[in-house]
Amino acid sequence: MSNSLPEAIAHPTAVVMPGSELSPGVEIGPYAVIEPGVEVGANVKIGPHVHLLGRTLIGAGTVIGSGSVIGGEPQDKGYDGTRTLVRVGENCRIHEHVTIHRATTEGAGPFETVIGDRVMMMVNSHVGHNSRVDEDAILVNGSLVAGHAHVCAGAILSGNAALHQFGTIGRLTMVGGATMVTKDAPPFSIVAGSYPVLWRSPNAVGLRRAGLEREERDALRKALYSIFRDSDSIQDAAESFMQNEFATVRELAEFVLNSKRGVCAGRGSNKEL
Repeated sequence: MSNSLPEAIAHPTAVVMPGSELSPGVEIGPYAVIEPGVEVGANVKIGPHVHLLGRTLIGAGTVIGSGSVIGGEPQDKGYDGTRTLVRVGENCRIHEHVTIHRATTEGAGPFETVIGDRVMMMVNSHVGHNSRVDEDAILVNGSLVAGHAHVCAGAILSGNAALHQFGTIGRLTMVGGATMVTKDAPPFSIVAGSYPVLWRSPNAVGLRRAGLEREERDALRKALYSIFRDSDSIQDAAESFMQNEFATVRELAEFVLNSKRGVCAGRGSNKEL
């Protein structure tokens, strides 16, 4: 018995240009445009009016909703027109009218825009050039990620939230609706507000859903409150947890100490690193 996948299927109005590569099982909807340099993995579903361009790689099993544009030119005055890179992982859910811009220059690592596996980008969300969104992150309707920014694994940007260029949102952190993240948001937390964005609390629900045991969750809760609520010095408090028995607590401390933009202020205070 053959296990081969069916050939790619494109609607008669779709435009698939020479120089693009389609894997078996791909479905392309009406009026979609696939430009040269695009590689589409197996069983990807591409909705109506989708435009894929640049050097764009789409992982297997990803679904791309109507009107989305992936691989468009970066909004950067220094961009020279090079067909630079976007990588979209496997089994992503990209909903209607999403935009993902390609990098400003050629190369790997910081010179590409990367969307990890199983990322969900809801309606009208955007990821800018040279940014990275790690696996299982969720960008809710209208959320925006500026250029050179990083959304870590499992993080959630609620509706109309935005991340400043070169900023970072830590792992399993939830950003409140309409929040402007101008300072790095620490992992395992809830942050909200604008100018300044404030640390609010541990992300208790997110930590349970991630499968962390109670003892580890309690240790993270203690560390987060110590750093962002109880201490006069965020840096000193973070340093005190660098030798903690739990890797997640050490991850939190390292995030705070290695932040380039500085971490957001603690709840009810103006203190920042």
